[in-house]
Amino acid sequence: MELRNFLYLNMKLLDDYLSTIEGYLSEAEVYTDSRTNKTSGGVEAGIPVVKGSGKIESTKSEEIRREVKITKASKFEKLFNYLKKDNLEYYELINEEIFDKLSRNKFIEVLVTPRFSKLKKLIDLASKIGEIADSMNMYTNQSNLDEKNKQAITGISALKKLQNSNEISCVFSFENKEYPLVAYLVEQYFEVPQAQFIGQVNMLCKIQRKIPKGKSIKLDEIFENVKNIPLNRAQRRSMPRDLNNPDEIKDEIKGPAFIVIPIAVYQ
Repeated sequence: MELRNFLYLNMKLLDDYLSTIEGYLSEAEVYTDSRTNKTSGGVEAGIPVVKGSGKIESTKSEEIRREVKITKASKFEKLFNYLKKDNLEYYELINEEIFDKLSRNKFIEVLVTPRFSKLKKLIDLASKIGEIADSMNMYTNQSNLDEKNKQAITGISALKKLQNSNEISCVFSFENKEYPLVAYLVEQYFEVPQAQFIGQVNMLCKIQRKIPKGKSIKLDEIFENVKNIPLNRAQRRSMPRDLNNPDEIKDEIKGPAFIVIPIAVYQ
């Protein structure tokens, strides 16, 4: 049995897949433990010619029923074993031949290193600086940030509100940096603080689609929702021509690459 430390585990996907495979969803299991106890007692018997002693044994059986909750880890192990029977493939690197072979809806396990998008890193950094400045201000009664820097931090932190999703863009890279995997992690399914989501990890995922060579995908485009608003000709003319992210936070993943649905990330 392989023991895992989960950093991320999407329980909705896990429950959906298991209920599809098994036809039902179990949250608990009942175990029956049967025990048999034997007790012995002495008895004396007198016979005119022969005198001896004997033993009487009594047997008592009891049955103990225990209801045990099915844990997250055991659910994952059950799904993982189902996928292994269905030829789940494990990759530490991917080459052109493997890329061409892999198809949509294929489950794979990979050894990769995650990184969050550049925009998320900037927002997290601005929030951390703001927290440190507020803490210092409590002890010194002096502001460590001038008004301009305060406005910058407030503006950067406000960028998060432009994103309507609770999903976090993340890029998982192989050691050779080729054929990266782009995933969107749901915040509620992190098993550790996001600051600990680092280092080389294993990921079980499902391929959603492939990004071929010559194509690319942009992460966390700030004005993506604005671009999708239907506008008339006059409104389009009044809009800025360049609605792409600034170069400092531009995050473009070029193909060949994958977009995957992550089920679990673990070490």
